Amino acid sequence: MAHATSPVELSKTLAGRQAEWIASLDFEQIPEEVRHRARLLLLDFLGVARRGSTLSQVEPARALLADLDTAPQCGIIGGGRATAAYAAYANGTFGHALEYDDAHWQCGHPGVCVIPAVLALAERENISGKQFLTAIVAGYQSMVWSMGPINRRTLDIGWHGMKIGGVFGAAAAVAKVLGLDVVQTANALAIAGSDASGTMEYDQSGGEVKRYHAGMASRAGVEAAVLARAGLTGPLTIYEGLRGIYKLFSERDHLDPELLWDGTWHIMNTFIKLYPMVGTTHAALDALGMALANLEQGGVAVTADDIETIEVGIVDWAIPHGAAIVHPHDMLSAQFSLAFASALRVVRGRVAILDLADPDVRSDPVVNALADRVKPFAMDVPNGCDPLFGYVRITTKNGRSAEALQPAPRGHPANPAGAEDIAAKFRDVLTPLMTDEGISRVLAAADKLETDEPLPEFIKLMN
Repeated sequence: MAHATSPVELSKTLAGRQAEWIASLDFEQIPEEVRHRARLLLLDFLGVARRGSTLSQVEPARALLADLDTAPQCGIIGGGRATAAYAAYANGTFGHALEYDDAHWQCGHPGVCVIPAVLALAERENISGKQFLTAIVAGYQSMVWSMGPINRRTLDIGWHGMKIGGVFGAAAAVAKVLGLDVVQTANALAIAGSDASGTMEYDQSGGEVKRYHAGMASRAGVEAAVLARAGLTGPLTIYEGLRGIYKLFSERDHLDPELLWDGTWHIMNTFIKLYPMVGTTHAALDALGMALANLEQGGVAVTADDIETIEVGIVDWAIPHGAAIVHPHDMLSAQFSLAFASALRVVRGRVAILDLADPDVRSDPVVNALADRVKPFAMDVPNGCDPLFGYVRITTKNGRSAEALQPAPRGHPANPAGAEDIAAKFRDVLTPLMTDEGISRVLAAADKLETDEPLPEFIKLMN
């Protein structure tokens, strides 16, 4: 099927501009620090996805694959096979299942949309390690370019930026894997826009479907790129057009896309999570630990019964996206409850996957009673702080108090996690599932991805 001629000049559209960059990107153009970052983010994704594949919340995804009876072309993390599109769907869902995957201020969660799409095609297309990493970098870049102008605004309105932007990031990455030309790549992005959707009502009343948004976006990106390769076309003004996503999803209130074309490798500004919680809560949980440590100087432990109130200051727009729920009824609502997580941190000394997933912990009367005494409030961003800052003031029943401010959460680009932090997290999430030897083999394989050779052993280890 030949591509139809568009009335729009390709190079003058945002999709065309992205496509030119994506199609021309070569591994040797990517700075070493960016390659290193891509390897770390890949490792981070693989660890949380493998653990996420064991959760009961993802069983409906497996049921869907079984119902579709898809052709076993590509491996699924944790076992099983499916078509490329549905392998991406499953792996994206697994990766987002723990709420522990990477995040980006301007597009939501890029890793769980981009990496599953690349991983699915990597096996089928027999690509090299260098091609693998290049596609990941291209996908992250495209997802920020695509979503950055409207991400903050969609958060206010209630659209899910990851689900909207993820289709573009995945399409860009797969276009790179498939070796699409500029016109095909632009059309892949344009086609992907037809799947841009998703609301955030889950942060008000819970519901596990949020975890599936990443898989849906990744699958849609694979399909868009394959359709573009087959000759399907899309509206090349998908971003900036009269009925494009910028006007529709932001209600015509969006940033200038040019602000994102400043030469930044956007993958470098990704936030690596060190709590399995929505990102708006992380700095506050850090600050809570600091304030508790101040109160406990001298070796006197502070218990839930000792505490009168825990006041938590976060930026205004984060209140509905992380502080609306007090008493969770499922794992997802627990991960979007600043009050519950704060109480959990005091009572159990941690905010861990096992506790968030446990119905008995979620219904613990001591934790829930303290959650009622956690008082989130909107606060202006203090000087020198990131918008994801957190402030905490603890007041005890005997009149003692302590406060702490965390300017940016641990794992944030302004307070970065290092390779050793990622390796420790990787071991922590995989220890219940793999031997130390198996974990070490994966870590070693991830360090050797910069190769011209295909990746059968690495893919086998993951699946």
